Amino acid sequence: MFKKIEKESLYYGFPVVLMTTKDITSNQDNITVISSSWTLDKTIVIGLGLNNKGLINLKVGSAATFNIADANIWQQIESIAKTTGNTHIPDYKKQAGYSYCSDKFSLGGFTKLAGEKVSTVRIGECPIQIETIVTEITIRKTFAIVECATQGVFVNEKILYDDSHIDVDKWRPLIYKFREYTSANQPLGMNFRFREFKE
Repeated sequence: MFKKIEKESLYYGFPVVLMTTKDITSNQDNITVISSSWTLDKTIVIGLGLNNKGLINLKVGSAATFNIADANIWQQIESIAKTTGNTHIPDYKKQAGYSYCSDKFSLGGFTKLAGEKVSTVRIGECPIQIETIVTEITIRKTFAIVECATQGVFVNEKILYDDSHIDVDKWRPLIYKFREYTSANQPLGMNFRFREFKE
């Protein structure tokens, strides 16, 4: 038996990504926590609210680096969850308790690593970092869909099997499931197209 219900949020399970952008006027780095993303070939597609500082930066020319979070840093991420890099905080965010933060890196204890292919920084605590440039932004009524082309992928050697394969037994991505932080660490089986390493 199934019952139709109404849900405010459909975060049924997504990897947590920390997107870094740069304010090209002030040269200030920003972190946007993202839980809605998908990839196809070498394109990353994300959804962002229209008042998001990351989107504001992207619209005026910033690149984007997607730092894929490990399960170990969920508390650091939660420490910046109620902050925004936008000095103009919309009423709905004020009511939810958001506050302005000019330096989310210090607040969350994150380490900046210089970008190699783009000007946006990478986050040292994230084992996978993907540098991209924006190829398209589609504005909808309350959000934007952003498409980004991969420029470089950087992986912490601790989770690598060799120069081009990830040891999936050592990689514990952080998952956001109905607003709960969890990890994908229970192997069930492999798709026929699996190309990484597993003991």
